[in-house]
Amino acid sequence: MSKTTIRLEPDGLNRARDGKKRAFVVVLSGDRMGEMFPLKESARTTIGRGLQTDVRINDEGISRTHAAVEGDSGGYYLLDAGSTNGTYANGKKVDRYELQEGDKIQIGAQSVLKFTYHDDFDEDFQRNLYESALRDRLTGVFNRGYFNNRLESDVAFALRHGKPLSLVLFDIDHFKKINDTLGHPAGDQVLKNLADRVAGTTRSEDIFARYGGEEFALICRDVDALRAARAAYRIMETVGGKAFALEEQALTVTVSLGVADLGMLVEPTADALIEAADAALYVAKRNGRNRVEIYDPESEPTRLV
Repeated sequence: MSKTTIRLEPDGLNRARDGKKRAFVVVLSGDRMGEMFPLKESARTTIGRGLQTDVRINDEGISRTHAAVEGDSGGYYLLDAGSTNGTYANGKKVDRYELQEGDKIQIGAQSVLKFTYHDDFDEDFQRNLYESALRDRLTGVFNRGYFNNRLESDVAFALRHGKPLSLVLFDIDHFKKINDTLGHPAGDQVLKNLADRVAGTTRSEDIFARYGGEEFALICRDVDALRAARAAYRIMETVGGKAFALEEQALTVTVSLGVADLGMLVEPTADALIEAADAALYVAKRNGRNRVEIYDPESEPTRLV
């Protein structure tokens, strides 16, 4: 393994020492994308997929304690912690590396972190900036890119630890008719109001996202199909139980929902889980809409998934 050292700029060191700037790592890609983690000034901040690490990232290529960033005399050093696949700084494999502003840290197959300094104002601004990149502009819930990223990580984590994981896919019944008769602004308002209602019913550990158009997704962590179906029924009742107040009229909206459990799949992958939930959603729509269906590998058309 190679050893690489680069000196920090003097003003970067001064900012760290006088307290005006604090050091962070920001996850640029992979699990927990967009999140910021403060670094300890005079101790090690550990990074890995183990439960005991300070920065915990789910990635198949990451060791339980993969790397660490150590604060020492105003500088910060990236250390490999005996990882299986190595720790990289700006594309170069390292054992010990003195970090400077903007350096990219790669661990595992997909995870890239950025080392940076922020004061309190910068921190708030950066958090808002990264958060906005993960959100759907219209509804404010997570976007499809973030959903895809988290589902891959959650599937890997569930399989590794033997945990249940379920997915709920749902869309608005006859949404095209709403757009055609009331106009797209009314349709947008329905989407925003629906997202607000559903977000209020979900657990903090679950991931609620706009999957595309009028379709939404809910990743239910540590939950089997029956418990996920309860969440789906709660969504259905929350949406359909009260009319949506639009500018010109009150509109009753219903949704159809499909539920899939990772444990029911022959090949448990993120793509297969999406396909299974989508197939169950198709059954719900075929059977009359405004209902919940659970993926059944023995029935048509879901047995072909």
